[in-house]
Amino acid sequence: MEKDPAHFVEEIRANVAFEHLVAAIVSGAALAAAIFFVLAFAGLTFAGALSAPNLLALILKSFTLCIMVFLIGFLAGALIVTSLFKTLEKAKRRSVWPYMAASIGVTGISLITLASLPNAGAPEMALIIAVITAGLFIAFDFGRRMSPLWRASERAEEQAVGNVRRLH
Repeated sequence: MEKDPAHFVEEIRANVAFEHLVAAIVSGAALAAAIFFVLAFAGLTFAGALSAPNLLALILKSFTLCIMVFLIGFLAGALIVTSLFKTLEKAKRRSVWPYMAASIGVTGISLITLASLPNAGAPEMALIIAVITAGLFIAFDFGRRMSPLWRASERAEEQAVGNVRRLH
């Protein structure tokens, strides 16, 4: 049985998009850790509670946040963004806004889940700011990384079909 070449192209595009998403997630996770560290460090400094044990705890919390943002982003990328990308590619909708909505949804669900964990308490404001900023950054960075590929796909489609008038 012969396989459809269009299916191979679709899978290759999805794999390339996933690779760009993982790169954006790594950058976003590092950004979340940095933002959390800076805000929490400033809070400790202004409260007069800056000490070696508190600084070590802050470093460990920042590292843990970095890992958690990466893991949640990777899981969301594998489960949500890949299928979203395939659906949007079929519809030829190539913009960052659907990914921004998915990022906001994943970020909101993650924070709600964190807040509802038993014995976890309410998340710190620095954590909330870091996670929301990282989620938005990941979506924008993914769009920035994908925009040359989206433009190349549009040019290739226009050349294959001829002059195409965009309705959206």
